[in-house]
Amino acid sequence: MSNPSSPQRRRIFALGSAVALLGMSLVACSPGPGADGSAAASEACSATVKPEDAKLILGVGDLSSAYWQEVIAGARAVADSVDVELTVYESKFDGQAILNTLTSALAGGGAGTGIIVDPTSNAFTKPIVEAAQQSGARIVTLWNRPTDAHPWDFGGGCWVAHTAFDGVDEGAQGAGNLFNAIGGTGDIVALQGVPDAPSNKQRIYGLHQTLEKNPEVNLLDTQTANWTAANAQSAVNALLSKYPGKIKGIFSANDDMAVGAVEALRSKGLAGKIFVTGSDGSSDMLGLIKKGDALSTVKTDAFGQGAYGAAIAYASIIGDIKPSELTHEQRDFYLKQQVVTRDNVDAALAIGANFRPADYTYDKLKDDLWGSVASPINDDTWIPDVP
Repeated sequence: MSNPSSPQRRRIFALGSAVALLGMSLVACSPGPGADGSAAASEACSATVKPEDAKLILGVGDLSSAYWQEVIAGARAVADSVDVELTVYESKFDGQAILNTLTSALAGGGAGTGIIVDPTSNAFTKPIVEAAQQSGARIVTLWNRPTDAHPWDFGGGCWVAHTAFDGVDEGAQGAGNLFNAIGGTGDIVALQGVPDAPSNKQRIYGLHQTLEKNPEVNLLDTQTANWTAANAQSAVNALLSKYPGKIKGIFSANDDMAVGAVEALRSKGLAGKIFVTGSDGSSDMLGLIKKGDALSTVKTDAFGQGAYGAAIAYASIIGDIKPSELTHEQRDFYLKQQVVTRDNVDAALAIGANFRPADYTYDKLKDDLWGSVASPINDDTWIPDVP
């Protein structure tokens, strides 16, 4: 790894909690949600800079998460390849914290700045996009957006794109694997993340869809663990006490919570005896699958999410793409994913072990910035009603 303080490098890698900036005041946001916004904001959103004047900001949920570390690695590969500054902020899934952090970071102006960020919940997507618009920064959002806002009709042209993964399919695949493992009958429990996050609603909806097709499987309880292993470990310990000897499987809406669930099971001598499924395909979860302590996950392309998000943001900053000329499908889309079980876990582990930043340079990605796209997002199924 290159020395970030070297005079030959412009990249400054700042890892810190967004919570530390909660007390900082917010800049004024644009008053309206229209596609054009104010004339000044609209003009700023179409301005470009020279490559040497560009910089990138990445907002992630949890620095201790293997999934988010892969997102960072992908974004860092792009930033390094064009020798631009990359600053990484951690929200700890606190939307107000990341909003405060970004508005503070943009207070001096956002010209030439590309933001790639998980707003943590739908409630903070619009305010974060508005902060980018007011400063003239370009933004690519991850995971969370409300159904009434899209990159082409909100943010005055500064909102370049939104990327996510098909959570309904993830939930259905995980539930199907779990139900097969328990023989299609018995009691299970579920762990959910941030309740109003689209990815959480989708995955839990996929679980319930699969439950409807498997009437002999009974969902005893659903607990909120807010995407973290620590919360999940505590929740599973409580569930094991509440339902002694009854739980045959645990459905987890992400891998970090699944890892926490396995830790709780291990402390009781139950790892590998109660089946656990997750979603994201983190290296930690893949290791547990290989060991036999977890059943399955759905591997999302976290490296690609970080890399393509950074590349699209950077391309819009320097003028390689114009958001107004992109199709809706190029601005709001799901990325590719795959189911991982013990049968193919070695191949999935190899993806992380063989990750090479040289495969994710801007020059390699720019000719096909949508090379990892699976399908456009359908608003009709984007945020389903969970039973």
